Amino acid sequence: MSTFTTLYIVDDHKIVIDGIQSFLIGNNHYKLIGSAISSRKLFVDLESVQPDILLLDINLPNMSGIQIAQTITRQYPQIKIVFLTSDIDKKSFDDAIQTGAVGYFTKDITEIEFFEGLDKITDGSPYFSKGIQPVLFESYSNKVNATNSNILSPREIEITQLFSEGLSFKEIADKLSISPRTVETHKKNILEKLDLKNTIELVRYALRNGLTSL
Repeated sequence: MSTFTTLYIVDDHKIVIDGIQSFLIGNNHYKLIGSAISSRKLFVDLESVQPDILLLDINLPNMSGIQIAQTITRQYPQIKIVFLTSDIDKKSFDDAIQTGAVGYFTKDITEIEFFEGLDKITDGSPYFSKGIQPVLFESYSNKVNATNSNILSPREIEITQLFSEGLSFKEIADKLSISPRTVETHKKNILEKLDLKNTIELVRYALRNGLTSL
């Protein structure tokens, strides 16, 4: 029997929900277990079942996606939050990441990239779709903080950038021609130097300090 990663979507446009459902037809890895157009139905449903991944729009009636995510993070920390939105401005992205979200998909995402992103997130890496990257590049490309070069070595900065792009240990190892164990050691040292706990906190740090343009 296949074990599905379960999804739940909150969006006030039925066409978006229908679009996600069409992506999932015949898929053996991901299953949509519910949907809502506002926070009210979502929180009622969560009393009986919690998805592995919550796909969440930002602009919603009654309670914004940002507010919903903040509540979910407190009450259901095991749920991975992925924003699925047409908002591609820097403020929306920053607000989303500050909630603890592990993904940011723009609504022009292709079916191939949608599943590529879900696979990364399921494996424990963050994923930010191609649609948001031009905005982030413009915002962060000229903001390299000189302090960072004194904290992290050039190799550690490179590895931080690759983790921020959602690459796995093996992908980083292959790209840099080193072993996955060496990547793991570098990451451990980076987290200790920066007093961070995990990859998501590392990505936030990289974004805030101009170490990545994604």
